Amino acid sequence: MNEGLSVLIGLSIAYVASSLGMLFAYISYRRRQRERARARKEGDHA
Repeated sequence: MNEGLSVLIGLSIAYVASSLGMLFAYISYRRRQRERARARKEGDHA
């Protein structure tokens, strides 16, 4: 039982770390898309 609990905890930590990584990647992607759109809009007005 102790070994099973260790596996469960390890997999849970890996799942949380993976989810956080995906969240940070998505936030970075959205930020870059917003900056590109802003730069494109400013370029149109120039």
